[in-house]
Amino acid sequence: MLPSPSREVLEAYARELQRTWLTGKVSASWSLGTLRENFPSEQVIQLLLFQVDTRLLQFMQESGWWDWRDGRLLTQLGDFLDQAHERLAIPHVQLAPMLFNSLYHSLHFLLQPKAALAQFYFGQQPTLTLAEFHFYSRYVHYFDFTAAALLSFAQRHHLATIDRSLWEEKFDRILEVYQEETQEETEAYQRRLLEALAQKKWDQIQAHWKQLAESAEDLIGSVLSEESSSDDSLLQNLFGTSPGVGGASEGEKARNPLLSAIDYEPRKLISERFQPQPRRVEALQRFDIESIPIHKQFVFIQRIFEGDPLAFRQAIERLNSLTSLNEARTALQSWKSASTDPEVFSEFEKWVAARFTS
Repeated sequence: MLPSPSREVLEAYARELQRTWLTGKVSASWSLGTLRENFPSEQVIQLLLFQVDTRLLQFMQESGWWDWRDGRLLTQLGDFLDQAHERLAIPHVQLAPMLFNSLYHSLHFLLQPKAALAQFYFGQQPTLTLAEFHFYSRYVHYFDFTAAALLSFAQRHHLATIDRSLWEEKFDRILEVYQEETQEETEAYQRRLLEALAQKKWDQIQAHWKQLAESAEDLIGSVLSEESSSDDSLLQNLFGTSPGVGGASEGEKARNPLLSAIDYEPRKLISERFQPQPRRVEALQRFDIESIPIHKQFVFIQRIFEGDPLAFRQAIERLNSLTSLNEARTALQSWKSASTDPEVFSEFEKWVAARFTS
C-alpha cells in the first residue's frame, strides 16, 4: 500500500483540492452532468450522491412514508435513486462542504481501503445482509472489485450475511488475486487513481504532503463535527457512516462522520462573474479510466487488448486527443481484431460513444 499521511494533512489536502476544483466554477445548481464534466473522480461523485441520498431517505423515514426495516425495499430503492440523480440540483453554497467531505473520504478509501471501507460498511452495524451490502456498494468506486469479490463469495457459499470479520479475512487475498489477474501492483493502482484525482504526479503529491506536514501553521484545523448518537438501524449506516483511519482511537474515529455538518466559510472564488460553461465537445472529450469499474477494465483489457494493461491505457490517452465521434470510431476499429470479443467490444464502443453523444 502507498504511504498515507496523517489525518490533519489529508484534511488540509482535501480542502486544497476542494478549492481548486471549485475555483472559477460557479453555478446556481449542480446537476449530475455538470459534476461529471468538472470533477475528475467518479468516487468523489459517488460520495456526493451518497450524501444527497441519505438526506432524501432520512426525510422519507422521518415522514413515515416508508418502512426502512423492510429489506425488500432495497431491491427497488436503487432504481428510484438512479432516477432521482438524473434530476439532481445541488445549490452551489451547499456543494462546497459536501465536496470537501467527499474528497476527504475518497482519499481514505484510496489510501487505506481495508480500514476505511470496513468502517463504511460496518461502522454502525457490524453485520449486513447481502442486499444491504450490495446497496452500499453502489457508492464505492475505488477498490470496488474487493466488495464485488466478497459479495460473490458470500453468494457462492450461500451466506445470508457479510460481517466485518469476513471482510478482514478475505480482503488481502482479494488484492492478491487482483494483482495476479491484472499484473498491476496495488501501489500502481493506488498511484494511478490518486494522480487522476489530484491531476499531479505521485512524486509531486508526496512532496506537497511533506510541506503540509512540516508547516507550523494549522491550515484548516478540524472542520468536522462530533458524531451524533442514534438508534442502531440500517439507516444509521447511511446517516452515520464514519470512514476513519485504521488504528485510530474511538474518539478520533468519531470526529469524521461522512455526513457531519460542516460550517461553510463564504469566499469569493475568483470574481463575481460566472465562468462560462465549457463547450460540449470540450467537456466530453476527456476519457478517464477510473470512470470504468475495475471489473469492466479487466474485461476490456483481456477481451479487446489481449491482456495488455499498457495498451489499454494508451488507447484511453489516444481517445483523449480526439475531438469528434467519427475520429473515435476510426480509432476503435484499429483495436479490433479476429480475437476480439464482439459483445465486449460493443460495450466498449457504447462507452466511448456516450462521451460524445450524451
